[in-house]
Amino acid sequence: MANVTTSACPALPAENPIILDITSSYGSLLVGSWLSCTMWGVSTFQVFIYYMNSGDFDPQFLRNLVYFGTIFDTANAILVMKGQWLVLIHEYGNVSQLSDTQFELLHHTWIESVVIFVVQLYFIRRIYIFSKQTLRSEKLKYATFAILLVMVMLASWQLIGIAVYLSYGYGKPLDVLSTPRLIGLNISLRAAAVAADVLVSFGMVILITRSGTPNFSKTKRMVHRLILVIVSSGTLTAASATVVLILIKFYPASLYYCILEFSLCSLYFSTLLANLNTREYVQSRGGINTVSTFNADYRSDNNALVLGPLTTHSGSGSGGGITATMIRGIQHAKEIKTDDPDAFSPFEDRSSV
Repeated sequence: MANVTTSACPALPAENPIILDITSSYGSLLVGSWLSCTMWGVSTFQVFIYYMNSGDFDPQFLRNLVYFGTIFDTANAILVMKGQWLVLIHEYGNVSQLSDTQFELLHHTWIESVVIFVVQLYFIRRIYIFSKQTLRSEKLKYATFAILLVMVMLASWQLIGIAVYLSYGYGKPLDVLSTPRLIGLNISLRAAAVAADVLVSFGMVILITRSGTPNFSKTKRMVHRLILVIVSSGTLTAASATVVLILIKFYPASLYYCILEFSLCSLYFSTLLANLNTREYVQSRGGINTVSTFNADYRSDNNALVLGPLTTHSGSGSGGGITATMIRGIQHAKEIKTDDPDAFSPFEDRSSV
């Protein structure tokens, strides 16, 4: 059988007469696809955790957001792998294919931009809801609205810029992507993503801390954990996009930036899922029990979590309970509340689920 197979195949030279170093092009794409698959696995695992913990409690629009985000993230991972299949597997050795732009990789770019835009818009929406409920000054409200408008414009450039990018680069040779015009567009996309991530992180932290740190230990712990989650997620996406931007700037004629760029879609989606999956960690079980022991009369009409500057502790004779003075203080103090179900997990006791 071995002799038949050997005789049916043409004689192959001992060494390929054409030896090329494609490290800066398909070598970078290959490494980027490995990292992309890894990040896709991370985001898929977080989707599983989300539907196990919050899938039955969150509003429909949030569940749909996770559902369609999963579809886009999976499609992105498939396109990244398919974009290299022709050159590295199906027509391996066809040197002419090395200079062609693969359509799958171009489609990956707009899918990634859509995911980044939606994730950033989700966090901007959280800032809008939180600021609307916490800010009392009209000047602060107008200033916050102006900053939010800038954030929306930066996030929207992900869609507008990639449309312009594809209009110039779709169906063109690979060298066209290294022209100054398309390099400038690519840099502007990454710069806008970094700026939006930084503004979102700082905006959330400022809104959370502007009323001061609460003295109530459980509430203080919740605020600290919330800040940790916000800063960590925003820093990770901003740092990754910054590295991509630097690689584009210093290596414009290569595809080194794709090593990290391929993972941005799953990374941003994982950031959204991480903020949803850490809501119970942010509150901590002790904090949830403390707030949820109030009667329904002390909650808002839509069952939203209401937090105030809990600076009054119960007296020694209260046995650790909640006194009427504390309840009145919480009711009449300056409230920091949210009716956004995305910010905190529902009040239902999940221990029995």
